[in-house]
Amino acid sequence: MKKVLIVIGLLFTQASFAQISNIDMNGAPARLSGYDGVEGSPYLFDDWARADVATTNAGLKENVAYKFNIFENEFEVINEAGNKIFLNKNYVEYMLLERPSIVIANSTDGLLTKLLFKKGFDQIKGVKEDDFVNVLAEGEKYTLVRQYTTDLVTPPKNSYAPTPGKMFVFEERFYLVSDAKEASTVRNRTNNIIKALDDADQTIAKKIVKDNKLDLSREDHMVIFFQKLNEA
Repeated sequence: MKKVLIVIGLLFTQASFAQISNIDMNGAPARLSGYDGVEGSPYLFDDWARADVATTNAGLKENVAYKFNIFENEFEVINEAGNKIFLNKNYVEYMLLERPSIVIANSTDGLLTKLLFKKGFDQIKGVKEDDFVNVLAEGEKYTLVRQYTTDLVTPPKNSYAPTPGKMFVFEERFYLVSDAKEASTVRNRTNNIIKALDDADQTIAKKIVKDNKLDLSREDHMVIFFQKLNEA
């Protein structure tokens, strides 16, 4: 009887992971071939790293190897069978991504070691309901999100490239979402973020920055700032 229960448990685990992963065996190979000859990368990070995947139907899956294809806004992961697959976004509640260690080692101060990605920010122009964006801070008053994008463009001809190819152009944009769910574009600069706040909150915001010696061009300082502002 004990052996039967163990077998049933293993089958249940495999079935649950299949639901999480939405195994699509022709997803990764087909899309990778489309990038041949393209300069740059469609991925947020070129190196594989680890992520925690929270799903609406099967709980939390930890330490999953991932790459985030920001051109397609899809997560490529390696499942337990060692296959590269694309997650079904319908079942993903959020993704907590570890930055590759090489990125942290070569970066300036202030980068977060983990990045939270969530859906449901379609009030931002150009963001669909099932698109994942990086949520840096989230609260009742203010939420700060970052959208990563990469466009596939064809550079103009020049003397060095008589036959121009295509290239990925990377960009990141920051948006401040108010308690009324209205989104406005901001730059990751202290003065710009403070000016984007409601007039009634700007005085306390300046005090938070001064008292805590914050530089809102830094990710870690932005997290501290909005945490204190939302609690004020």
